[in-house]
Amino acid sequence: MSTGTEGSRTPRQRELITIATRLFARNGYHAVGINEISGELGLTGPAFYRHYPSKEALLIACLDDAITAHLEAVVDVVRSISDPLDALQAIIDNHVDFVFDQTENIQTWRTEFRSLPEADRHRLRYLQRLYTEEWVRIVRQLRTDLDIEQVRTMCQGAIALIQSATEFQNRLPRDVVGPTLGRMARHALMGTPVAALPAARQDSARMTGSGSSVGDAAAG
Repeated sequence: MSTGTEGSRTPRQRELITIATRLFARNGYHAVGINEISGELGLTGPAFYRHYPSKEALLIACLDDAITAHLEAVVDVVRSISDPLDALQAIIDNHVDFVFDQTENIQTWRTEFRSLPEADRHRLRYLQRLYTEEWVRIVRQLRTDLDIEQVRTMCQGAIALIQSATEFQNRLPRDVVGPTLGRMARHALMGTPVAALPAARQDSARMTGSGSSVGDAAAG
């Protein structure tokens, strides 16, 4: 039950996606009602159905838009950078940004994905696999010593490593945590050294409780 791509959505549909993503991540999909989502835009419950046929359709739209935009972004990166090592770094940086910018969608995917209709699960999983294969295509050029299944496993692990930022509380700011996880992912794929966190910035973050932390992002 696809609801269309991001580019075909009306402004009101995109507003509903933004609100629903936040509420689903904060309260859980089953605890959020259509009236609650609609109320934030000053809509009545029945008015919701002019934009989506059901709350489930809105959930699918939230996940669909996130993974489709993410896939398109990484395809653009791979096609625009000829040097594979530069392309890998760009892919890693893009995924770090995605994880921090789409924390709420990632959390909703993790908790609600299995409750989606089977056809939508298969379609979204397919898009997810296409995304991973863009990583595999680049890393295979750099790790000719490995077979494709080894490369694919390493890419899946690197992606999961970066996405771990959505699962733990951290008082360090995004501009410390993000690059650190990115360097760890590159190390996992290429064996490059991982620099230690800057001590002064750690101390500063602990003292100030920076508002741009992973924990704050996860809280929505």
